[in-house]
Amino acid sequence: MSLFDKRLVVVGGKGGVGRTTVAAALAVAAVRKGKRVLLCQTKSKERLSSLFDVPRVGTDLVRLRDRLWGVNMTPQAALREYGAMVLRSEFIAKQVLENKVSRSFLRAVPGLEDYAMLGKTWFHTTEEDDGGRAKWDLVILDGPATGHLVTMLAIPQSILDAIPEGPLTRPAASTLSLLRDPLRSALVLVTLAEDLPSNEAVELKRKIDATVKMPWGPLVVNLLYPPRFATGPSARAVQSLPEDVGDPELQPLVSSARTAQRRRALNDRYLERLKRDVPLPQVHLPYLFTPRFDYAALEELSRRLEGQVAAAPEVTAAAVGEK
Repeated sequence: MSLFDKRLVVVGGKGGVGRTTVAAALAVAAVRKGKRVLLCQTKSKERLSSLFDVPRVGTDLVRLRDRLWGVNMTPQAALREYGAMVLRSEFIAKQVLENKVSRSFLRAVPGLEDYAMLGKTWFHTTEEDDGGRAKWDLVILDGPATGHLVTMLAIPQSILDAIPEGPLTRPAASTLSLLRDPLRSALVLVTLAEDLPSNEAVELKRKIDATVKMPWGPLVVNLLYPPRFATGPSARAVQSLPEDVGDPELQPLVSSARTAQRRRALNDRYLERLKRDVPLPQVHLPYLFTPRFDYAALEELSRRLEGQVAAAPEVTAAAVGEK
């Protein structure tokens, strides 16, 4: 089953690895396959407007492209919407959640704001249009950074463990069922082939497997240097040159070639480590040397992503609990 045929795809990883870019590229690729997609963010730094050249994306849904919409959820807005869904009345939810005493109490409940954003995401996977069909074929959640993501995804199980019955238990059970269903959801892990991001990717997979037990999509390794001067005559030629070639016009070219060679060698070393310690199909995305990462660059990245995702073997349920 293709990643694009899921109902929910969560994109996670360390801050600075390009989660939002990968989530947006996945959304563009899904739209190209005819899907109607909602791209959700969690109180993130607003970047979707610059990627898609649209007005600022906030707590209200914004049309990014045909069949593609975006929203940047905040805890307050998500709690209000989710409360209206659980209490089955927007008026009652407003009276309860905007009451000064209630707000003070709710702020003291650990994880409730994160749960509201996760619950709102789940709700969007169940939305129907006027004809009774699913409003969204695919919901992509651009999740928070590593530790925060684990906490967010673990909340439904924590609620079920702590509260035998109550207004939150039924939505929590439905959300947990969605998160753990390999036919409906997958977690796409984004990293860089570098030291700290690789370490965090290994740790995130371990924690997700131990707590959330969410099925995995591919491991996306972002911002790889091109394999120029890595092998063959060009590599041997660069290696044979002295550090200082004695030519002021040639020196910048040689220095750039050496930098590219060393960065790619570093990437290759960590790619092997990731292959060993994070046993998921790898998708490789290049470093696009562009002065401004706009929609044209995003679309190029989405096409590179699409082909590799389609070719990647599906992660089986048995593989979820592996090292």
